[in-house]
Parts: sequence; C-alpha cells; structure tokens
Amino acid sequence: MYRDIHRRDVVRGLGIAGVAGLAGCAGNESPEDTGDGSDDGGAGGVPDAVMIVGFPESGVQLFRDYYSEFASDASDLDIIVPDGLMDADLPGEVDNDMNNVIGTQPSAGGPGAEFFTSEYQAAYDEEPGVFTAQAYDAMAINVLAAVAAGENSGSAIRDRIRTVANPGGEEFGPETLVDAVETVAAGDPVHYVGASSSANFDVNGDIVTAAYDIRDFQDGALETIDTVEFGTGLSEEDENATAADPVGVDSFEAMVGVLMPETGDLGPLGGPIRDGALLAADQINAADINVTVDTQVEDTQTNPQAGISGANALVNAGYGAVVGPASSNVNLQVADQVLIPSGVVGISPSSTDPDVTDLDDDGYIFRTCPSDVLQGPALAELARGEYVEAESSGTLYLNDAYGQALEEQYATNFEDNGGSIGQRVSFEPEQASYSSQWSTVLNQ
Repeated sequence: MYRDIHRRDVVRGLGIAGVAGLAGCAGNESPEDTGDGSDDGGAGGVPDAVMIVGFPESGVQLFRDYYSEFASDASDLDIIVPDGLMDADLPGEVDNDMNNVIGTQPSAGGPGAEFFTSEYQAAYDEEPGVFTAQAYDAMAINVLAAVAAGENSGSAIRDRIRTVANPGGEEFGPETLVDAVETVAAGDPVHYVGASSSANFDVNGDIVTAAYDIRDFQDGALETIDTVEFGTGLSEEDENATAADPVGVDSFEAMVGVLMPETGDLGPLGGPIRDGALLAADQINAADINVTVDTQVEDTQTNPQAGISGANALVNAGYGAVVGPASSNVNLQVADQVLIPSGVVGISPSSTDPDVTDLDDDGYIFRTCPSDVLQGPALAELARGEYVEAESSGTLYLNDAYGQALEEQYATNFEDNGGSIGQRVSFEPEQASYSSQWSTVLNQ
C-alpha cells in the first residue's frame, strides 16, 4: 500500500517517447469475454491493485459495494482510477474517505491555466474540474476559427482551426482571448495557447502536448501530488495541414453548439465541462467588440442516441461547430452519424479513445484532450511504480468504447512493465449492484 505519498516521484521522467514505446504493442480491442463479464485469464488470489474505468454515477455504487462487502477481505488493495472517476464528491456519496484510491487525470497545465482557474472560480464559485479547461479551449478555438472564416459553415471553420491554434500568428491566450478575436476579425492569423495545453493540433486533429495530474483521495478530499508532462513538436506533415487565411470581418456572430452530458452516468462531470465551454463565450460576449457568440446547449444524457438527437438539433439550427461530445462512446457515434456527414466541426474536450484518431472524418473532428494511448501507459506506470508498487492487477471497466480502449491500454502496459494481469471484468452503467463483478476481479 502507498502511505507516504509525498516522498515519491515515479513517472516525472517518462517523456513522450517513453510512453509511446510502452504503448507500442497495445491494441484497441477489449479482452475476450467469457459471458460472465470477465475474460478467461489471470492467476488466482486477490490482486495487489484493481484499475477501474467508469463514471461517477456508476462509481458511487461500485465503491459502496467494495467498502461494504469486500474491503476487509482485500484490506491491502490499491484502487487505480482515471479521470472519469476523479470526482471530489465521491467520498461523501460513498460515505468513505477512499484513502486507498489514486489515479491520473489530464491536467489544466497550459500557459493560461492560472487565468482560467481564477475566471472559473469567479463565475461559478467553485474550483474547475476535470476537462473544464479543455472545454474552454475548445470553445475559444471554435469561435476564433468561425471569426476567421467569417461564416458559420463547418467546412470554412474546419479549414481555419489550425490558422488560429497552431504557430504562425501573434500569440494570445485565455487572458487575451478578446484581443485574439479582434485580431482575427481584422484578417490576421493568431496562435492561441490554451488553458489546458498549448493546443497545437496534428494532422489527425489531436493535440501534440499533454500533461497528467496524479491525484490521490486522502481523508475524503482530492489532492494533486504530482504532474507528469509530455510533449512533442509538430511534424512537417502537421505544419502543412490546411490553415486557410482569415477573411476579415467588420462584425460577426459566431454560432457554436455545446453537446454535453448534463444527465446520465457522466452528468456530475458534464455540467462543469459545459460551464467551462460557456465561460469562453461569456468572456467574449461581455466585451465591447463587434463579435458575439451564440450558443445552444444540448444534453447527450451520456447516451449515443440522445447525443445523436442533440447533434441533429444543433445542425438543424445552423451551428457549424460544436464543443463535444464528452464521452468517447457518444463522440464516436455522433461524429460518424451526424457531424462528419453534415460537415460540422466537433472539438471534444474529453473523448480520449484512441479510435478517435483514426476516424475517417474529412478533417472535421478535433479534441483538446490527449488520447488514452498516453493515459493507459501513465496509469500502468503509476500502478507499477513507487506510488503503488503493485505486482499484480485486475481491472473493472465500463463496457463501452472508452472503457474498453483504456482498459486494454492499461492491461497491456502493466504487463509490459513486468506486472501480472488477472481478471478483467466489464460492467454496465448504473447497475443496482456490482458485487458479482467485485467477486470475480478479487477471485472471491
């Protein structure tokens, strides 16, 4: 078990090349299911650690079941979680301090992070949460690209995303976002550097720099104990990707939709992510300039069909750009069935499935969050390293695109780091009980 958490520094030196090397053999398929929610591999006995991929609504019952039924039998169990379960409200809802839970989440470590945090606190009277900075950046970039295009056409906005996000123009950040809008409106390119990262996009629409916070539940609160930074430069191919010139406008109203899970399994996180996006729009609308932002929010309910319905509502209302969707399972289907066929730009702040990179998207799909090709190895290194020192691990993962992909990345890289993976158990969202899944992963 990890106890003296402040004395350790396990993954700070693991740069992007090291992570890519760890991830090189990882696939995107989920483990083969035997029909009872688990795969057919793994050694007997309680593992040293269990990695859980899920969202807060399911997480409450998952942790309640563990602490009420299994904690005494697995008293030395470390639980590793990614961003989907980094919810400061969980200990109160679970009624446990959750001192055996640690994990990673994408960091708000961009040049404008301090300003964003201050503005978010002032607007909403609370600390910004996971992916809120990424949502702010997604809105800012969509607005800047629409202003550069001088129209709310998805194809025109798409062709100017890198015009405003990648190097080549004068540099602006969240604190000077209004100045960036005026500069683009005057017909000049800008280089927006964000609250979450530098927000430079490669040819696939992925960001090329990322940082992860290592966060620990201690006595009912979340504490950031380290930040791991990764970064690469833009390749020649990335630099040559389409970046059309701004057209210049005297006045303009940018239309950017927000497609977020206000309800459903991701609801507790989706509301703050939505608010992060709206903060950028509000900042521009509060300024005395000839550019305004029109937004419309649709609730995906953390459900692909509801997401498709919400996306169609935005398309029919004339929105050429969207912040969202949030979850990968929704994003992949909404992108494939609505955004790409309709020629609408989607910038997700939190869809981390590696499959997003490979979408046949005609350049319409971007994201301001890093791929799980990075987070899976980071979680595995955390579990194997000095913070946790696990020799063996099981997994519990949400049975959707996000859960399957991240679990596969973690399991493969845990084994590549010399660890042993036992039971790999899937679950459905918002089950009444997760006792059977816990019994299986703990070999009870």
